[in-house]
Formats: sequence, structure tokens, C-alpha cells
Amino acid sequence: MNEMTTPGFFTHIVLISQFELRRLFTKPRGLLYLLTFAVVWLLILYYPIRFASRMIVEGQRSVGVFRIFEFFGFDSLLFWQIPEFGVFWYFALLIFPSLSIFIAADQTCLDRERGTLRVLGLRTTRDRLFFGRFAGVMLIQTILMLVTLLSTLVLVVFRESALVSPGLNSILAILVNLSIVVMPFTALMAVLSAALKSSRQATIWGILILSFLSGIIGILSNQLPLLAYLKVLIPGYQLTELGRLAQWESLQLAYIPVLQTIVLLAIGRWIMGRQSL
Repeated sequence: MNEMTTPGFFTHIVLISQFELRRLFTKPRGLLYLLTFAVVWLLILYYPIRFASRMIVEGQRSVGVFRIFEFFGFDSLLFWQIPEFGVFWYFALLIFPSLSIFIAADQTCLDRERGTLRVLGLRTTRDRLFFGRFAGVMLIQTILMLVTLLSTLVLVVFRESALVSPGLNSILAILVNLSIVVMPFTALMAVLSAALKSSRQATIWGILILSFLSGIIGILSNQLPLLAYLKVLIPGYQLTELGRLAQWESLQLAYIPVLQTIVLLAIGRWIMGRQSL
């Protein structure tokens, strides 16, 4: 524990995070992923987000439109100052936690399989490797979030240039909240990456754990309502409720993913300390 308070620990965390970022932008696999992500996001931005935001802008003062959105559970979209960011928030809560399972799957397992983790272990400690890789993946995801938010702001400015200032506030609110949302997903994959031998296994197990954990706890809570509190064990269980909140209001549920992340990182650190490099 004393090691974590020394400057060297945080210096290594930063260096490892930077290495992860460089690896994404220099390796063919990383560049291919970025290209695929860019194409998919442009399609989402130009069609669903642009179309839905136009509907909201044109019908904000219509009681009929409000009732339609309320019927489908999308009434919170009408409370966003900038509709594009309201629609973005809904899509982001679906897209980024799911992407996190794939992006964060290979934090340490591939290097362990190749033997490079043993070489890295000669220059730094396991704790620094584990937390550094986690921080690096979080940095990558935050950059992707920021790029998508800025592209949405461009769409907003084309519609009305006076919305730049409130748009920047929306970007900051979403960026902070969304980064917190994906933290437990990234931490879960850090645990699996430390325990398993390949990123493919980590991805499969991540999907299975989230799916079966949600299903089993859902069934148990229906039989015994008191067991509904076990839902707090599921990363992302609060996403439905988050979708009903706008901008900085979302922070009122931030304690859930923060606590989940702390627990998962503690488990991952324990596993990493006992695994052979």
C-alpha cells in the first residue's frame, strides 16, 4: 500500500497509459478499430441523432409529440437544452459500455501469453502494470467519447451557432458521467484479462457474466424482493435510470459505478498478484 503513495507509482501509471495510447494509434489493429468506429459513429450521428433531434426541435411545443415521447419512455429528451445531446446520451449509454467489453478485453492477457509481461515485470511492479493498463484503456475510451461529443457539437452549430456555449457545458457533463459509467465495465475486463489467457476468452466471459448475472438476479428478485438489492453487483444496472436523467443530474447515481469499480479493481489486483507472468 505504501508503494501506491510514492511518486514513482503514479509516474509509471502515466507512462503505461501513454504506451497504451500510442499502441492504439500506431498498430494496424488499432488503426483498423478506429476507422471502423469512425464509420459507424458517422452513420449514427448523421441518421438517428440528426433525425431524432429534428423531430424534437420541430415538436418541442407540441403536446402530442410530448405524449408520444412520454409513452415510449423518451420524455427526458425534451428536457435537454440541446436535443442532439439528449439523443447522444441515450445512444452513448448503449454503445460505450458495450464497446468497453471489447476495447478493454486485452489489458494483460495477450502480453502474458507472449511472455512480454514477464519482461515488463522486470522494469515495474504488477500493481503498476495492472492499474496502468486500466488507466490507459480508460484514457482511450475518454478520447473516443470526446471526439464523438465534439462531432455532435459540430452538428449542433450547423443548426444554430448560438448554442456553442451551452453545448460545451453539455459536453463536459456527458463526458464526466459517461467516463464514470464505463469504469466498472473496464474494471471487470481488467479482472478477466488478469485471470484468463486471451482477449477472446475475456470478451466471451465478460458477455456471459453480465448476461447471466443480470438474468439470475432478475429471477431471484422476482421470487424474493429483498434480493433486488443484489442488482448493485451488476455493472450498468443503473443505465435505465440514467437515461431518464439529464446532464449533471446523472451524477446522483455516480456512486454505484464508482463502488463497483473499486471492488472489481481490488479483485483484479489480488488476481494479478498471484498470477504467473
